[in-house]
Amino acid sequence: MAMALSPRVYKYYNCFRYRDISMWLSGYLQKARSSGNLSVKQFNDLEAFQSKESCPTDALQETSQDLSTVTPFLSNTFNLAAYVNHSDTLKTLVNLNVNLSKIEKKPHIVEKILKLDFEKDMKDHVIFISDYVGMDEVGNFITKNPMILCEPLEDLQIRINYLQSKGFNEDQIKRIVSTNPYWLMFNTIRIDRRFGYYQKMLSLSGDEVRYLATKQPNLITYNLHHVRTNMFVIKEEMGFEDKELKSIVLKKPKLLMLNQRNLLERFNYIHNVIKISHQTILEQPEILFCRNFKIKQRHLFLEKLGRAQYDHKKENYVPIKALAEDTDIEFCKKYAKCCVDDFNLFLKTL
Repeated sequence: MAMALSPRVYKYYNCFRYRDISMWLSGYLQKARSSGNLSVKQFNDLEAFQSKESCPTDALQETSQDLSTVTPFLSNTFNLAAYVNHSDTLKTLVNLNVNLSKIEKKPHIVEKILKLDFEKDMKDHVIFISDYVGMDEVGNFITKNPMILCEPLEDLQIRINYLQSKGFNEDQIKRIVSTNPYWLMFNTIRIDRRFGYYQKMLSLSGDEVRYLATKQPNLITYNLHHVRTNMFVIKEEMGFEDKELKSIVLKKPKLLMLNQRNLLERFNYIHNVIKISHQTILEQPEILFCRNFKIKQRHLFLEKLGRAQYDHKKENYVPIKALAEDTDIEFCKKYAKCCVDDFNLFLKTL
């Protein structure tokens, strides 16, 4: 309503907008005419608005307008639990084990979900999702990506058909969809470009692309700037060659998703302080997933005992993965050859 009305007019209009507004306007105009409080333009605008609002509308009156999108009015809220009893859609989502407390943290998503009707807008989506993740995991899948319910079902099927055309079998597709709930939000053009990027940057064959996408589906849709930076870190700052980068990514693709600073700090300690060779790291890249403090604690303890020997060609060999895997009890028993209490006492001296 683009009328130059005073705040007082808007205030009373808002108070009475669910009542007979035309009756109120008539009385208001009579008082305004006698008192002269309104300008000529304001007075004319109010009269025009009165004539518009006074037109009766029958709720059962036939209309040519599409009313299929009309939904029950639910005011804005940060707590969906208040509306579960009033919304059949929300009740059904709860029955599917969807965690509404996580969805309600994003108001823009809540607004879209509340406008959907389960039978018309969600039922076929749920059946489609269950074919790839199983009915028991549908709730968890929708909790992570509720916007999947707003995607056209035809587009979702096209994206599945694309994977089939690229040689992915049924088990691989199920793993991709269940592991990465956001995969189906990417259209086929974007996914095709991502496949092409990894194939070009890592010199991958078709089978290797499928292997990488199935092993770590989240990497394919991950932020490419982050991935490029990690590739640069591994090649230029850590000193691995192109073939070695490819080997590392195929073994542990999640390394490309780690924080760059943490990745480099872990490598620097393992390679420059403990003196672990590139070849050993290449064979056991999982060591780069372990936090520095744990590696440092165990290395210093082994060093104090005279057992920090990581060369497999020498006696008392300790595999580098021993610094990251197993519990402290198992570490002490297998490699430190002592009681875990001795290790705990040592930690207090650090």
